[in-house]
Amino acid sequence: MKIAAYCRVSTDKDEQIDSLIHQKEFFVEYAKRNGHELFRLYADEGITGTSLKKREEFKRLLRDAELGLFDMVVVKDISRFARNTVDALQSIRKLKSMGINTLFLTANMDSMGDSEFVLTLFSAMAQEESNNLSKRVKWGKKINAEKGRVPQRVFGYDRIDKFTLKINPEEARIVRKIFFLYNEQGLGCRTISMTLNRDNDKTKYGNDWNARGVRRVLVNPLYCGILVNHKYEIEDFLTGKQVNIPKEDHFYHERPSWAIVTPEVFQKAQEIMDSRRTKYDSGEPFRDARYSSKHVFSTLIKCEHCGRSFTRKTYTYVNTRVYWRCVTNDQYTAQKCDNRVILDEPELIEELRKYFASLIEDKDVFVASILASLDKQLPEAQNPEQAKQEIETKRKKLLSKKDRYQEMYANDLISMAELKDKLASVAEELKTLDLDLEQIAQSAENLSNAEQIIQHYRQEILRFLELETVTNMDMRRIIDYISVGRNGNVRVVLKKFEEMAA
Repeated sequence: MKIAAYCRVSTDKDEQIDSLIHQKEFFVEYAKRNGHELFRLYADEGITGTSLKKREEFKRLLRDAELGLFDMVVVKDISRFARNTVDALQSIRKLKSMGINTLFLTANMDSMGDSEFVLTLFSAMAQEESNNLSKRVKWGKKINAEKGRVPQRVFGYDRIDKFTLKINPEEARIVRKIFFLYNEQGLGCRTISMTLNRDNDKTKYGNDWNARGVRRVLVNPLYCGILVNHKYEIEDFLTGKQVNIPKEDHFYHERPSWAIVTPEVFQKAQEIMDSRRTKYDSGEPFRDARYSSKHVFSTLIKCEHCGRSFTRKTYTYVNTRVYWRCVTNDQYTAQKCDNRVILDEPELIEELRKYFASLIEDKDVFVASILASLDKQLPEAQNPEQAKQEIETKRKKLLSKKDRYQEMYANDLISMAELKDKLASVAEELKTLDLDLEQIAQSAENLSNAEQIIQHYRQEILRFLELETVTNMDMRRIIDYISVGRNGNVRVVLKKFEEMAA
């Protein structure tokens, strides 16, 4: 008989991966011992059994069953099949309707011979076991939270043990920089992230910053010496839905030795954030509102040669002159950057008004330029469907490669360490393909919504032209950055389409 085997582990920790490999070895031996032909071993790694949503191998098993590729499914224990009674019964019924038996070895039951009542009873027991486990985990987390357990990873600190953190000097410097830029320079989270990336200040994982990451730093009271635990919990163990816990039920632990900024600095950031939020929610988002910067062109004008921002300068003789120049050239003259271009602020604003007015004056040219930009977001010489098909082909090859590595380990051709390295490499490549798919989907959506995007651009430009006073926030709604070369060429780069409404 041609059989398919299914196994699953609920976490991707090393010891669970070991368990998964042992399960695979068990089924290979089981098939040989009973004279069966093992068609395929379907295995989900690091996946919970309370839902079928992310169990790709299980869903693949059901698809192959519809093709008649095997006669029976063998599972070691019903809890490995599903910890959700409804999912278990529906899957068993689906296989049974195709004439495929499901055999549970530990309980010595099969879907053809045993009554559905018995299978329901065992499925319900597996679900209740998962429910009790969830309650124990939740209780344990609450106890540890009450004792002051610290996060696994938090920027600005190194974790010593479950309840102790040590300040990381380099990361602490970046934390203080974030609070300074927000409190004293008036920069918003997005602008701060751009500044950090320009200065090559990385996150704990060595990645670039984004606005969300900066905001998480600004709102975390740990940086002023207060650890807050028990902020959320799992509401339903079957769906895994998280809910926020009311602030009055949070656990607060004072840890003054962990403070990176003073309580006064932290409180000032909260007050600024609340003030900006109030202005934004009041219907006036374009006057010193969220993400506003201190000056109209702060961090918006970039030097084409050294990559740094232009700095704002003032000069008063009879009248006051406000102008912008490369900060590197201003500090070091031509030693490090010879971009001596000076931009008068009033003239630059007026030139931008003329530029935007000319941009929408000729409707055909305006529409054509935006459609061309949208089209450039797609991979060269490909349409979305073709690109997705190629990525799917690459995914299948990677999954086949993953299967081969597991078979090599089962046949003692590679060691456990080599298997883990190879599986990690495959996982990284799969993650990259997923990101490519997201980009293609976004680009395709932009193309399908081109008319709305064009209209939105036009409305933003018209709104800008009607303003009497222009703020940094007004600029950022349309402009990503302004590039200036040493020859005086000024290039305006418009905001990306998916960020226009941000």
